[in-house]
Amino acid sequence: MSLSFLVYDRRFAPLDHWHRVLPDAHPCEVSKFQTAPQKGSLLWLSADVPDWQTLCQRWSDTGSRVLLLTRLPDPTEMNRALACGARAYLPALANARVMRQAAEIVGSGGLWFPEELLGSLLRLVSGALDQTGHPGTEADLSMLTAREHEVARYAAKGESNRAIAQSLGITERTVKEHMGAVFRKLGVKDRMQLMLLVTGQRPAGGGENVR
Repeated sequence: MSLSFLVYDRRFAPLDHWHRVLPDAHPCEVSKFQTAPQKGSLLWLSADVPDWQTLCQRWSDTGSRVLLLTRLPDPTEMNRALACGARAYLPALANARVMRQAAEIVGSGGLWFPEELLGSLLRLVSGALDQTGHPGTEADLSMLTAREHEVARYAAKGESNRAIAQSLGITERTVKEHMGAVFRKLGVKDRMQLMLLVTGQRPAGGGENVR
């Protein structure tokens, strides 16, 4: 089992909550944190930590998986977290289910971001790829059902589960079920990989059903 650390600043330290939702993480106030980066470990890092970007980059560069905890999710901060190698960006006061889901997805090699921000990120990356003028090879989606194909196309454009459900006249639960099937069949681990595959920027590969 991977080691898990929680690094925070005393200016914002809801330790009772973190003890409940991250029972396996070893908490440490940043001024006392002396642990060297360890490959494969999880670092839950509070965005209130001064110069969190440096710590995030240092741990990411050594193979650790950094999950940034923020008081208020913000697209600009999320982009900075990505640039520093963070694998997840989530609310510091998220519940245990969300924390567990993020840890599982990151542990399997995927990325986790709030759905309300994920769409803007996917659209940003997709737009950047379009501007390169070098379209990738068209993805083979023949293994998907007609409905799964529709869901995959919408998701790759950055649409939320709710938006997809409204566009197709189905429930969000049904959208999640279709997304699970899409991830399994295409071998992608998250929506970013799905977008890259659908736009022909990466080949399909083995993977598990994650976010």
